[in-house]
Amino acid sequence: MPLLTVCRCSAYSLLWLLSGLLVMPVVATPTVAKNNDMVSLDNYFSESWSTIDGLPHNTINAIAQTPDGYLWFATWEGVARFNGRRFDIFERNAQTGLPDSGIRTLNVSENGDLFVAGSRGGIARVRGYQWQSYPPLGVLINKAIVDSQQRLWLATEGEGVIMQLPDGSRRQFTEDDGLPANAVHSLFEDSQGQIWVGTMAGLALIDTQLALSQQFTEQLSLPVFALAATNDQQLLIGTERGLYQLSEQQQLVRLLADVPVATLLPEASGVLWIGTVDRGLLRLFSDKVEQLSIEQGLPNNRVLALFRDKERSLWVGTNGGIFRLRDAPFTTYTSEQGLADNYVRTVLSDQVDCVYVGSSQGLDQICDGSIRNIDLSSHAAGQSVLSLAQGQQQSLWIGTYTDGLLHYANGEVVAHYRTEDGLAANEVRAILPMPDGSVLVGTSQGLTLIDQGQLTTPIAAGTLPSPFIMALHLTGDGRVFIGSGAGVSIWHNNQLRQLDFSVLDQAEYAFGFLEDTEAGILWMTTDRGLVAFDLASEQLALVGRAHGMPFDKLFQLVIDKQQHFWISTNRGVLRIGRQQALDVVYGRRDQVNYELFGESDGMASSQANGGSSPAASLHSDGSVWVATSVGASKVQPTRLTSFSAIIPPVVLEKLVADGKEYAPEHRIELAAGTSRIELEYAGLGYIMPQRIRYRTMLEGFEQDWTLRGNQPNVQYTNLLPGQYRFNVAASYPDGGWSPAATVSFSIAPHLWQRPLFQLLVVLALAVLIISAVRWRLGSLKRSELKLKLQVAEKTAELAALARLDSLTGLANRRAFDEAMQHELKRAKRQQEPLCLALLDIDHFKKVNDNWSHTVGDEVLKRVAAVLQKHCRDIDSLARWGGEEFVILLPDTPVALAEEVCDRLRQQVASADYSDIVADLTITLSIGLAILDDKDDGKQLLIDADRALYQAKNHGRNAVITNDNNNDD
Repeated sequence: MPLLTVCRCSAYSLLWLLSGLLVMPVVATPTVAKNNDMVSLDNYFSESWSTIDGLPHNTINAIAQTPDGYLWFATWEGVARFNGRRFDIFERNAQTGLPDSGIRTLNVSENGDLFVAGSRGGIARVRGYQWQSYPPLGVLINKAIVDSQQRLWLATEGEGVIMQLPDGSRRQFTEDDGLPANAVHSLFEDSQGQIWVGTMAGLALIDTQLALSQQFTEQLSLPVFALAATNDQQLLIGTERGLYQLSEQQQLVRLLADVPVATLLPEASGVLWIGTVDRGLLRLFSDKVEQLSIEQGLPNNRVLALFRDKERSLWVGTNGGIFRLRDAPFTTYTSEQGLADNYVRTVLSDQVDCVYVGSSQGLDQICDGSIRNIDLSSHAAGQSVLSLAQGQQQSLWIGTYTDGLLHYANGEVVAHYRTEDGLAANEVRAILPMPDGSVLVGTSQGLTLIDQGQLTTPIAAGTLPSPFIMALHLTGDGRVFIGSGAGVSIWHNNQLRQLDFSVLDQAEYAFGFLEDTEAGILWMTTDRGLVAFDLASEQLALVGRAHGMPFDKLFQLVIDKQQHFWISTNRGVLRIGRQQALDVVYGRRDQVNYELFGESDGMASSQANGGSSPAASLHSDGSVWVATSVGASKVQPTRLTSFSAIIPPVVLEKLVADGKEYAPEHRIELAAGTSRIELEYAGLGYIMPQRIRYRTMLEGFEQDWTLRGNQPNVQYTNLLPGQYRFNVAASYPDGGWSPAATVSFSIAPHLWQRPLFQLLVVLALAVLIISAVRWRLGSLKRSELKLKLQVAEKTAELAALARLDSLTGLANRRAFDEAMQHELKRAKRQQEPLCLALLDIDHFKKVNDNWSHTVGDEVLKRVAAVLQKHCRDIDSLARWGGEEFVILLPDTPVALAEEVCDRLRQQVASADYSDIVADLTITLSIGLAILDDKDDGKQLLIDADRALYQAKNHGRNAVITNDNNNDD
């Protein structure tokens, strides 16, 4: 990581050094701004980079920025390309074609090409991702420029000036042609197309006709290291012994004497930046010279290169690395600016013009950037200030670490309260002025109430959950909220009650309060996040880690005028949207988005302090002030808009497919089977590089943009063969999106993925399928016929089974009913006799009771078999139920029917049942009925049943015919 520091530069630190050497006649100052409204270097934020951060060498010879946004740094070990996060080094190799890694000069032409030159006369042109080398000169090149005619001019160390035309032809200018010396250090093209040449022995001019002449030989017969021009095109000449300016009257005017000038950077504002050989960086503006040297944080006093980038940051190339001055969101006041001490515990806006800053060594008042120390030594030996509060009539209450409470008014301490006066403790961390003029004081040992100079203890220390009081707040309805090391208590109407924080992720410490009157919420900063207390319903809600907050401990909350929360923490200052926090509280969203500000944003330390009150404050001008471990930091939220207005360009740096790297400039064709593709990109913004966010879209795979946060790469795996186009855009938070950087690539298909192969496979499959279908259809036809036969057989079997008694195999009652209906109709139609006999096994219950139902079943089956064997073919025999059977005797007169039934009775009675039960005898009783003209099937059964009943009454084992004339 780069070294981050807050730059403090004395506006007059060189005036004594350069007294008598600064010569600024009115005639020589037309380029200087007419007003003195210049931002002090104190307000710039500085950063530095060295070999520790990835530079190949700490000497920075030149700096340039190409149109794509990259910054380039020339060193003796190659040229370093910077994307805000990483240095990529280009040295002597096949890619660059340079004969040596030592790079002395960089120049960007009007068409955006970067020219790189240096040791051994190496020259290369960089266009996009491609390097083109030129034949080396064999001598060190100190300076290279491309003029308006696209001619390349090269200043060499001993071979004069070389002019190279676009076709590659060259022309040399040396001492023989009139140069003061062959060792040339600087070149500059003026508005007329003339080339000024600075040599080791003076200045020369090559006009548009390529005629060479020496200039100001009497005044400038010394090394000329730097050439530039003011806004009105007056030439600036930096030499070994001072700075000169060529006036409109073509007079040479000395601006600085005895200052070895190495490089110059004039700006449109009239400011002239001067890099010196051994005196650091100078800023010349109007009649003032400011110096920045090692003492103020410059890595080295030798400044070889200066460059202002597209975001208005000033880059300084030194012998000790890169140094940058830039505007930053935060400004930090430290002891270097005049604070009593860097360890700031509390900040308080007086809501008018000034901010009070309490530190471990005293109290300061900052008004319009000016710092005034308030001496408390007569009352506070340690002068360690922990808390502040605004009293009546612009007075100030001051809580100290060891010296109790001070009341400061009209420029003096008017009252001093300590433990011997009744104060609970001398460590005062919270002060709450009350509307009636009294003051509630929170100490490390409880509360004290000061009313008209009288000190009382409103709440006994033993009744508080914790006596260590860190925050106090009074609501409009008179409730006093007390923040301590054991949560929050409410004191109202002399009653004390504790809020239950156990449901809030076990929060304990309450560091601060802020009442949001519009929302009706009291916000509490705790050690588990932001707690919202609804002042009406007294409901609690937590906005913590589960909702996207990055840290547990939050110290102080401030709501700015743009409705953003600024929250101080141990690890920086958070900014979140107020509405987002409210939406989480009310369940309308799950997460909050946040920005984290720290050292890279202008804070001298990201560690904010807490446990004292207030640890942050909103000033009347809308700025937010934060107490930190290194100074008081302030941010003007409205200025963030100016940072967000800058849209960082985005570049694609490389595409890596299965470990092979490609430059993403042309269409890339990837081999079949490519499974892993990684693309790296960079938003080339240097003010807040860590906050640049990205979005990507892979056409051919995705339909819309995907937000990537600050992730500078994306990976895709197992993409299908085809054509793809990758897009990436970048932006700062709340800013617009940059135009997309794109690269197209294709993934070749395997042989089996090619259309022709797939077509052949489809045809072959079609033939195979047709053959298979035909065979299958035939097989199905055969199977169908077989199945039909099987179904017919099974159907017949099932039909038969459905009409048969499962035990005896005889027709069941359903089958008999169908047969009887058929015979009834036939008998009546043909006037034929029809008889029906009911047969019942005598004493069958005894068989079941004496031997078992199994034996009874065997008897039923044996009787059924005998009956079936001796029935006539025209008879219909069926099991009627239980031990009863029924026989339908068609076309049979009653006499013949009686003979058939009697024969069946005799066969059953004479059958052998010994295999079932020894000596078992079975007989039948049979009731016979004959159909007459009026009978139907039901009446026929009734008549047969009557006859069977008579057979049973007459001793069984008999056949009885029903007498239709007998009603019994």
